[in-house]
Amino acid sequence: MADHKGGCHCGNIAVTFTTDKDPATIVPRACQCSFCRKHATRALSDNAGHIHLQVKDAGLLGRYRFGLKVGDYVFCKSCGVYVSAYMEDGAPGEDGRAWANVMANAMDERDIWAPAEPIEYGVETEDGKRERRRHKWTPASMTIEG
Repeated sequence: MADHKGGCHCGNIAVTFTTDKDPATIVPRACQCSFCRKHATRALSDNAGHIHLQVKDAGLLGRYRFGLKVGDYVFCKSCGVYVSAYMEDGAPGEDGRAWANVMANAMDERDIWAPAEPIEYGVETEDGKRERRRHKWTPASMTIEG
């Protein structure tokens, strides 16, 4: 397993993407929704890997939800960088699993990944979206320091 590091521009959000896959074989997804197109996303994930987000200042952690509202689009309120899409999986108040992807553009080595593939998720139902993420996204965790 190799750790690939990245994060936002100011350093408030750090990310570690752990995978045993060759980066050249991980095809980033370029979602075609209006949010992702405005951010030129190239989402990375590996269901057998792990993504860890480390947040220094909770007050600068931005979370945005839209559409079916099944996950957070995680960005830094200080520098504005969109780092990850993050979905907690479980009922509110329960200790459940989480799944995430990470933006190739937020990685330190953003050019080592395969070319992005456009993809459309607009017709998914909430259940379908959650199920796809459980199988395609990466198991994840988030630590917030303060």
